[in-house]
Amino acid sequence: METKMLFGIGVVFDTPEYGTIMMGANEELDDFLPSTIQEMIGDQIVFKTVDGEERVYEVVSSQINHSIAGKKNFGICLGKGISPDEIVAGSIVYHYLLR
Repeated sequence: METKMLFGIGVVFDTPEYGTIMMGANEELDDFLPSTIQEMIGDQIVFKTVDGEERVYEVVSSQINHSIAGKKNFGICLGKGISPDEIVAGSIVYHYLLR
């Protein structure tokens, strides 16, 4: 399946309730509707590290936040089964292209 860049990871953190969450932004998607971005994220994302390693993760949940400057920030929850140490800030998240 073909993939396209969704966002660069800026922050990764762990929460007791939800597990590992990664956040990032992509100004190219600022004009997209949140529902369109949610659809793009889907149930799986492809994660590519800065050294070229590629992994597929199941998406537990996702959230799109808006800033007052009109920018969108993306948060993807990967759940408790993924250690935040597996996700490196600066890596890129890709989504499967919609058919």
